[in-house]
Amino acid sequence: MNPAHLVEMAVRSVGHSEALMELALAWTITTRPYVSGTRGLARWAGTTSRMVRETVGPEGGHSDFKLLWTRTRGASSPTAEEREQMEIRFHSNTRTQGRSTSPKNLPSLKEVLALGEEELRKLMEGNAPLSARISERAQEVLVNGMKTLSRLTELSRTNELGQILTALDPGLDLWAETETERPAKVAYEPLGRRAWHLAVLCGLEDVVLSVADVEALTGLSKRGAQALLKRMTEANPLLVGKVRQGRTIAYEIRWASNYRLTGDWYDEVTLRDEIRKARAIRDREVQATSARRGTPAGYLAYRLSTASPKRDVYLEANPLPADADGVWRALVEAGDEMALYEHLKAQEAEVGPVPSTPRVLVAQVAEADKLRRPAQESMEAAVVSKETLAAMRKRIVADSYR
Repeated sequence: MNPAHLVEMAVRSVGHSEALMELALAWTITTRPYVSGTRGLARWAGTTSRMVRETVGPEGGHSDFKLLWTRTRGASSPTAEEREQMEIRFHSNTRTQGRSTSPKNLPSLKEVLALGEEELRKLMEGNAPLSARISERAQEVLVNGMKTLSRLTELSRTNELGQILTALDPGLDLWAETETERPAKVAYEPLGRRAWHLAVLCGLEDVVLSVADVEALTGLSKRGAQALLKRMTEANPLLVGKVRQGRTIAYEIRWASNYRLTGDWYDEVTLRDEIRKARAIRDREVQATSARRGTPAGYLAYRLSTASPKRDVYLEANPLPADADGVWRALVEAGDEMALYEHLKAQEAEVGPVPSTPRVLVAQVAEADKLRRPAQESMEAAVVSKETLAAMRKRIVADSYR
């Protein structure tokens, strides 16, 4: 994994809270390039399939903030051959001459890895639109955070750097957006995706920021920044603390102390992914249902079951015949999808598999036709008597003289 991509996408998201969903997806496919498919991307990015479809751009195009390039949007179909996985990639500005979003002075990927602290500071200061609205303290925090991100090369829990990248996984319970998904056996409240964005920009380092600094870094309004700090404080009382600096009040955010392996209050529970596992179970159930309904028996069972919202319309257009089997009629009236499916599958098993070539069917039809032919009459019945032949000859001769 190239950590310069993490640096680039983090810097491009500074001050853009509206690009948060794109950042989460870009972060996911950069750290886990094997993830694809709408449900897979949603599960690993900690969001929903609908949000993924709304965030990615058109096929062969870019998303709104150009963090993502869409190779295929995917396609759903009952037929396996017609299904297609959604595939997206992170779109790096360093690969094009005409850059679309700030920072405008972003160097090449190799150069980012080689930058020292002073060079990173100049990188941020050289971006005039960015430095104009971010205080010197916030710029220092951002530079240190990018320095940390530039050292993250692999997901691992065996070393501190790998553990930092693991803790910044947007699909973890820690960064879940909806509190209703919180597992019962996990005591803490989720911090939310906006807190994840701030943690990424800070490089999971302990920092001191004011409300204005949080507002400038994340792109939130003043009320939104205050709500974020309040939620973080309520979720983890050890995470945020007030500090007085002269006449102003700032907030010490102890990311490293709480969520790093070497932190004073580190707890392994912060790396749990119970929500993601629960989503995976639901995804497997959806996939199994889709696969079943993609078969002839499964599709017909769905159309005739109460699970289909158009069941009544379908039955009105395709009523059961008057001489329909009583068992089948009872199953249709009950509308149990699984019972209908099992009945149809049992009938398929009784009939047997469909032949792989039409020759088998032709041979079966020919054999059945032989069995349906009437028995050949006996040779005695086919013999004509002499009296019959004489009468026939007499009629023929008589007609010839007319």
